Amino acid sequence: MRVAAVVVFLAVLAWAGAATWMLFFRDEVVAGLLARHQRITLAYEDQIAAVRRHVDLLASRQYLEQERVEARVAQVLERQDELERRQSVVEALQKQATGIALPIAAGAGPVPSLSATDRPWRGEAARDRLGALRYLPVAERLARMDQALERLTHRQTSVLSAMLALSQHRLDRYLDIVASVGLPTEPLTRLPGPATSESVGGPYVPAQAGAPFHFGSLADSIKDSLTLSARAAQVVAGLPLGRPAEEDETSPFGIRMDPFLRAPALHTGLDFRAAYGAPVRATGAGNVIFAGYSGGYGNMVEIEHISGVTTRYAHLSAFAVTEGDTIAAGDVVGRAGSTGRSTGSHIHYETRIDGNPVDPQRFIAAGARLHGMRWPAPAPVQSISSTSTSPP
Repeated sequence: MRVAAVVVFLAVLAWAGAATWMLFFRDEVVAGLLARHQRITLAYEDQIAAVRRHVDLLASRQYLEQERVEARVAQVLERQDELERRQSVVEALQKQATGIALPIAAGAGPVPSLSATDRPWRGEAARDRLGALRYLPVAERLARMDQALERLTHRQTSVLSAMLALSQHRLDRYLDIVASVGLPTEPLTRLPGPATSESVGGPYVPAQAGAPFHFGSLADSIKDSLTLSARAAQVVAGLPLGRPAEEDETSPFGIRMDPFLRAPALHTGLDFRAAYGAPVRATGAGNVIFAGYSGGYGNMVEIEHISGVTTRYAHLSAFAVTEGDTIAAGDVVGRAGSTGRSTGSHIHYETRIDGNPVDPQRFIAAGARLHGMRWPAPAPVQSISSTSTSPP
């Protein structure tokens, strides 16, 4: 009993001590608990604020990145639109260049063109192109699009440069043909219409190899070159560059012994061997300005071509055309004979510029050079004529 009493007494004593301590130090304990809670709360709030700041920073970065990507996409689309406009110019120039259909020498090459893979992507093709890259990061997709557009830019410029070289080659060849027959070429090197370009100048500084060429300037140069080439081609196409017969020449142009007077005289054309009644063909397209009898020429046909050039076909036995007819190169204008001042059946052929006789070999040689043909050497003299009368 005493032990139990002692235990109870000690428990009561401990409780009383604790109650007394709590009575005197309660405010301090509560204040400590509140301070600890406050510290925990502030720590959480600081962590939440830091998370919010990080989220805001990420959002800002994402927004800036989105703006940058949108700007890059807009640049790519703008560049794509510009390349499509350029492609339209390239295709129009290709069509114009192909329209110059006059045959040129072998080796000039076809008109350059862009393949299907070189053209800008439009509609479904553009979506397919982007769809093929959809699994790549945005930056890499844009980089690849940039590379593809850059390749297309270089390809377009390369095609235009090749077209300019081809057009200049054609123009130079046509001018060479025109000059070789004795016609002036200077009018063919001036663009038609009044000069509208601004005044330009400056020292000549050769361009470095591989230096970029402004697309607009290159396209304008090609347009000018194609315009001049087309005009020169029209002149060349209107020249009498063929032969009146496939037979050999028998008497050249120039001074020779007159077959009747046996004295030096000017032979104003070429004589071609031809059997009586053989077809005589026009050497170029033109209009018949005379078909009838003309003194020493006998029966003669005269054709007016281009740039003041005319041709005459004399000593005919029959006519196949009448004055005012429009004919094409190779058309039959009459039949070979020996009318007028002639010693036998043959064709007397003349070429004249502004009414003055010039050597027909100029035109024949120019035609052979233009079309890549080779003609046989002249055969020994057989039939000759002396025709130096003035035009009818």
